[in-house]
Amino acid sequence: MKKLLLSTFLLFSFSINASTIAIFKCELLDGHKIDEVKKINSEWVKAVNKINDSKVTSQVLEAVVSGKMQTFMYIDTYKDAIHWGQIRNEIKDGAIQPFTEEFEEVSKCSSVSLYDAEMS
Repeated sequence: MKKLLLSTFLLFSFSINASTIAIFKCELLDGHKIDEVKKINSEWVKAVNKINDSKVTSQVLEAVVSGKMQTFMYIDTYKDAIHWGQIRNEIKDGAIQPFTEEFEEVSKCSSVSLYDAEMS
């Protein structure tokens, strides 16, 4: 129930009108720091926003109090599901492959959820 409430809160907090939101649940690999994740993610956002007219935003949610302090989440916001699909296709085609490798060096993501969000 707590996960559902958190997801619902996050969806409505980060959406302006209607959008598609991807939430990745991840964990830092041993010897790495959240600052590395934030740096890679900032560069990823810049690169992704060069391959499509619609812009992607991304936040890194860092644990403040948790039984697993090495866990974190990404919340990526896309214009809509079509925009998300376009970006996914570009990524699959290798448009930003170096970032995938950098992310995999510092972290491991165990799940991703995709949501449609709409202001009410």
